[in-house]
Amino acid sequence: MRRTALAGAVVVGFVGVLVAQGKPQTSKNLQMTPTSVELTDKGSLRDCPPGTNTVNSVARAGEQIANVTVAFKVLPGFAPGPMKRPTVTAADGKTYNTSVQFVDVGSVPEFSCTFVYRVPEGTKLKSMQVEDATLDLSAVAK
Repeated sequence: MRRTALAGAVVVGFVGVLVAQGKPQTSKNLQMTPTSVELTDKGSLRDCPPGTNTVNSVARAGEQIANVTVAFKVLPGFAPGPMKRPTVTAADGKTYNTSVQFVDVGSVPEFSCTFVYRVPEGTKLKSMQVEDATLDLSAVAK
């Protein structure tokens, strides 16, 4: 989103293509908005925010990789500190863990991260838990 001052007014315009996104949630002054869920056979296990740590993951027989992308915005009052790895919950109630971890959150004001989960083929994701916030994935799941 780009803001432009125009004769004393603020005009808000979108640059690029609009995509479906979920409802933003806030935890510890960190705003999180799910932007996509992609089911594929591979994923990149980068730290969050993305850094130099890059390892790839490949699905095994009977699995798929769920790549869940979340946009983050650091709000005033955010205090950097350790954060738990997020989990996802499937429609059947099963919970799945990621290898992606948070590193230096707050070092940049806005960033996007993709969290990688190994799940059985055909799994439908319902929600993502980040600290005490629950993100609804239904608006962005394919």
